[in-house]
Amino acid sequence: MASKQSSKPISLTNHTGDIFAAPENTVLIHACNTQGSWGGGIAVPFKNIYPKAFETYHRHCISNKSPVKTGTCLLIEPDETGTSSRHWIACLFTSKRYGRGKDRPDEILENSGRAVRDLLEQLKEAEEEGRLLGGLRMCRINSGRFGVEWGRTEEVLEDIKVEERWRGDIEVWGREEDLL
Repeated sequence: MASKQSSKPISLTNHTGDIFAAPENTVLIHACNTQGSWGGGIAVPFKNIYPKAFETYHRHCISNKSPVKTGTCLLIEPDETGTSSRHWIACLFTSKRYGRGKDRPDEILENSGRAVRDLLEQLKEAEEEGRLLGGLRMCRINSGRFGVEWGRTEEVLEDIKVEERWRGDIEVWGREEDLL
């Protein structure tokens, strides 16, 4: 089996505004714990706007026979019922726990790189199956409740080399008040 050829690094472009005001089929990416809780930071609006995605995430975390592994991604398809916006939700498992029990920053950073690679591989597979995917929008993962400076996460992401048939462009969305 031939090995995959690495090429250019991921391209991150910064935007200011509402990450949720995205076209249909956009993939919205955020960092999560493996405990099944969207109880703080940007996870709260994700939970409020996408209750069915939260149910899927929660069920995934609590019903597995073995614990969810950090450094992985749960990709949730858009809600077909029409009761919420039709966005894909990508849950990057960057920390086992939340709050005081969250992983150390270096662990979160390592998990972030692995989880984004997992996401890009899942997106490639979804596209090969003919699923309709829009652009990729990510909040400044880890910089809120996980307490990791965004610049450190950004460096990890920019070190990821885009493999064959992977998406290479990610929009990073922040709010105006986060820039002050």
